[in-house]
Amino acid sequence: MGHLVKMLQERMERRRIIRENKELCERYPFLIPWNRWSGDPVPDYDYSYTELDNMPEGWRRAFGLRMCEDLRNALIDDNDLYRWRIVQLKEKYGELYLYYNGHKTGSTVPMIIDRYAKLSMRICIRCGAPATRMTTGWVSPYCEKCCPNERSMPIDEYFKEDETIG
Repeated sequence: MGHLVKMLQERMERRRIIRENKELCERYPFLIPWNRWSGDPVPDYDYSYTELDNMPEGWRRAFGLRMCEDLRNALIDDNDLYRWRIVQLKEKYGELYLYYNGHKTGSTVPMIIDRYAKLSMRICIRCGAPATRMTTGWVSPYCEKCCPNERSMPIDEYFKEDETIG
């Protein structure tokens, strides 16, 4: 009996995710995954995931939808909402990296992406709280509560050190 209940719960959760992702992709069509090499939609796409799922949970909570809304507004201004595509969205060196298929001259899209990339370095990658520490092995921003037990330094010290190098 417990197995059947668990199976029903998993099915209901999958349906909820698909319903929410459909709504997201209707508002933000650039979240629909496309084949990076062919430029075609992913065959048999079922809305079980979106490009936004590649964003670390803390960043998604803190600014994921706000970033999508800002991009949407810029793309509407550019008359490019249904052509613009996210090629890859990921965390790299403690910062949001978002690669895309280009933009029109004069577009605000690059500035929006740059603004959220800079913001990401100050937001906990796990929970979305303001980051206070930066790990120094696998570079990632964390708040005090989420910081793993590994080498880290105060975030202001990390950025001060970064300024002296650059």
